[in-house]
Amino acid sequence: MRMRPKPNATPDDLAFGINACSMALAAGMVRSLHYFGDTRNDRVLELVAKARAASVPVVAVDIPRLDELTGDGVHQGLLVRLKDQEPVDLEAVAKRSTGHSLVLLLDRVTDPQNLGAVLRTAVAVGADAIVLPRRRGALLTPGVHRASAGLSFIAPVAAPQNLAMAVRTLKEHGYWVVAADTGERSQPATAFDWPAKTALILGSEGEGIGELLRKESDFVVALPMNPRVESLNVGVACGALSYLWRRQWPAAPGAEAEAAEPPT
Repeated sequence: MRMRPKPNATPDDLAFGINACSMALAAGMVRSLHYFGDTRNDRVLELVAKARAASVPVVAVDIPRLDELTGDGVHQGLLVRLKDQEPVDLEAVAKRSTGHSLVLLLDRVTDPQNLGAVLRTAVAVGADAIVLPRRRGALLTPGVHRASAGLSFIAPVAAPQNLAMAVRTLKEHGYWVVAADTGERSQPATAFDWPAKTALILGSEGEGIGELLRKESDFVVALPMNPRVESLNVGVACGALSYLWRRQWPAAPGAEAEAAEPPT
C-alpha cells in the first residue's frame, strides 16, 4: 500500500526508529536494513543480527546518510526499506464476520500522529479493519509507522477507498454505522447500546465527519465532556469509544493476543 507521491519527501517504502523497525522485521515486511555502522546500541545490533539470520540484506552507513534518508527524522541509527504491504479486503472481512465485529472508518484524519494512535488502538482492541479514505486523509507513511510504534505493520488496514461505498458494503453485511460526532441526533456514548457489528466513523478534530457520511450513519454518539472542552483528539476519542464497544462485546479469552501476533 503506497502513499500518494509527494516531491522532496521521505520515501514511503521506509520505516525508521527501533520500535517500528523491530515490528517490520517481525512481520516479514523488510526488504533491507540500514544502520549506523559504528553503533554501540545493543537493540540496534540485535535487530541487525535478526535481519542477517532472516537473510535480509544489511547495509552499514553513516549518520549523515541516515539523516538524509529520513529527512532528519529521529531514526535512532536504524531504518528499513519495506516490501509492499497487502491491504485487507473489506468485503471479505464483512462476509466472514458472523459474530461481533468492529470496523473503524477515518474521515479527513490527516495527522500521522493521530493515525498512528488509531492503529495502535485498533490492534489493542481487536478491530477487524481500519478503512482509510482515498482522498483527504493520511495513509501509511514513515511518520505513521513511527507514531504507531510499528503496529501499522500488523493492523488490518483496508485499501484506501471511497468511504461512502465502504459504508454501504458494511451495511449490506449487517453492520450498523455509528458516527462519532456532536449535534443533532447525538446520544451519550457511555449509555449507548452498541451493536454487535459496529462500523465506527471518526472524523478530524477540526472538521469532524462529512455531512454525507453523517447522513449514512444509523446512530450518532458523543463522549460526555466538561463544557470547557470543545473536542478530543481523534486518537483519544477512538480509544474511549472502541473500548466502550469492547466492554459490551468482550473478546474470547486470548483472542486479542492472537490477533496482535505478527506473522512468522
